[in-house]
Amino acid sequence: MYMRVLILGGMLASLVACASYPGGNTNLLDLQKQASSAYAAADYSTSTRDYRALVEALPQDAEMRYRLGNSLAKERNIDGAIEAYREALMRDAKHAKAWHNLIYLQLQGVGNTVAQMYLHIDRSDPSVAPLVSQAEVVMQVFDVSLDRPAP
Repeated sequence: MYMRVLILGGMLASLVACASYPGGNTNLLDLQKQASSAYAAADYSTSTRDYRALVEALPQDAEMRYRLGNSLAKERNIDGAIEAYREALMRDAKHAKAWHNLIYLQLQGVGNTVAQMYLHIDRSDPSVAPLVSQAEVVMQVFDVSLDRPAP
């Protein structure tokens, strides 16, 4: 009987710990609402901070890592976003939106790399003509403009 009380007490303490944000008294649901509101208001530094806290508090939660990736992408922290999406997929390989965003960012990177190459090669050289035409197709597909710098 005493052992059951100890086990139940330990489980209850774990549940209480899971319900509170480690950095204060904020409930994790409130922190999630706060992060979501900040994201909706385009306050990406706050949403990133809050989603990082949620990821730390909920290390196995793929959705929070996905949302962190979205916030990082909005902050133009592409490497951080890619890492967050990969971490989400390690926890839930069926998270279709994480796959989509990861692939999108990686392909955007390819498009920007192609644009940089296009600017630096000698496009009048006949030996690179096939590369030039392929580069133009890639830039068109990814809507990469040579008028604006790559991110």
